[in-house]
Amino acid sequence: MVNLLANAGLAADRPSRSLLVELIHDNLGFRLTLSEHATGRDQLIDVVNACARADGGMHALDCAVRMLRPGSPESELLHRLVHEPRMHDLLPDSELLWLRSVLAGVTPPWLGALVRRAASPATCPAGEPGDAWEAFCLLTELNTPAHGLPPALAFIELVAAKCARTLGDELREWNTRQARRVQGEARLQELRVEREPGGGGLRLHLVIMVEVDGIDPERHVVSHWRQEDPQEWPPTRGGMTTIRGEELEHHVDRLIVDAERAWSEYREEVALEFVLPRALVNLPVHRWCKEHETGDPRPLFLDYPIVIRSLERMFSRQWHRAWRIRWEAMLDNPTAERVYYCRPQDSAERHRLDAILSDRRWLVMVLAGPPPARPRPGEDELATGLRTGIPVLLWHPDASPEVLREVVAWLLDGGGLGDLPARTQDSRRAAFREATLPVDFRVARDLVILWDDPSRLIFLDDGPYLPDVTREDSDERGKAS
Repeated sequence: MVNLLANAGLAADRPSRSLLVELIHDNLGFRLTLSEHATGRDQLIDVVNACARADGGMHALDCAVRMLRPGSPESELLHRLVHEPRMHDLLPDSELLWLRSVLAGVTPPWLGALVRRAASPATCPAGEPGDAWEAFCLLTELNTPAHGLPPALAFIELVAAKCARTLGDELREWNTRQARRVQGEARLQELRVEREPGGGGLRLHLVIMVEVDGIDPERHVVSHWRQEDPQEWPPTRGGMTTIRGEELEHHVDRLIVDAERAWSEYREEVALEFVLPRALVNLPVHRWCKEHETGDPRPLFLDYPIVIRSLERMFSRQWHRAWRIRWEAMLDNPTAERVYYCRPQDSAERHRLDAILSDRRWLVMVLAGPPPARPRPGEDELATGLRTGIPVLLWHPDASPEVLREVVAWLLDGGGLGDLPARTQDSRRAAFREATLPVDFRVARDLVILWDDPSRLIFLDDGPYLPDVTREDSDERGKAS
């Protein structure tokens, strides 16, 4: 606590320190007995000790600091120290000496991500550790959550998975003994099951959101979320940029190249997702390329499954219950019999399609044609599919319904719905090869897949923008608005 108060500037700032003492007295209703000291830090030690001895003194100190330094990291951490049970020493000295000899100088890939995952849901400790030992020491400052496994021991398990087999086995054996001692064995076993190879087909995602600028329709606002840990969601927002429409592909190229550089130490597969509003769902992102600066741009679909997601559904919470129900149903029973192929007569009468899709057996919808930029109330395929919770919607810019049905049926044959993005990627590759296939896969090159997983939302507020983010734009259009 003394360190926190000193970090808040109260050791060096005598007037603020005096005000702190007066606020403590006001909160207590009586005055503490304090001595004069030569240094500000010594004075803080006396204040903290006096508060610890007085009935309600620590709560008075907490209120005083929150009044004096509102919203500061120091006041928030002090508040937790006062109101949460204190953590006893986690390990005996002998165990710490062994662990330090093993972890000192070890820097596993994405060390910061491992610390954040081990600390969850507690607030991640401040500072960037230099090695695994420093990270472990930071995590020992966090209290043990209800499941009984201290964050520091969870971190050891995550580090063990990144180490060579011999060292990893030693760390896991050591961790088993420590978890047994603190009665956290059950949670440790759960964590090990989560970390088993092949247990979940983990992917890294780069999510790119494109919107039409609200002032200049020739410009677009681009945001992105790059997953740095395949088990952590949502990722941190990477920024926002306003650019002209003709620059979109090259800007996305830069985001992808930057992501690949950041992911250079990973072995997981990667997926691209474009979050688009209704007005941009026909943006040909599946035809875009990367690495234009080399002079030989490479099509994105050669390296990634590419899907789009609905911006409107992302933050229309009133649609989420139905959406989650159908997504779970698709995971449980991903058969091709659950695909509805729209017909022109479905839009002949208002809300006829709504009635058809109210049948919960339908999980995927193939539109009769590309959706228009503006919805048609009561007879719009895309809007109806989103509102009724259909998680997967497909369409093609110009293929006939008969040809499209044939291609979709072939894609779903045998593999089921769950493999659709990957099978579509394979079909786009096959269109370049001299392969004998039962259908014309040149059609698949422009097949649009709206693939919406409700468990991976990126907006946690009421709209698509977080309040503390500013656009990376140098013009004065914001002032003009």
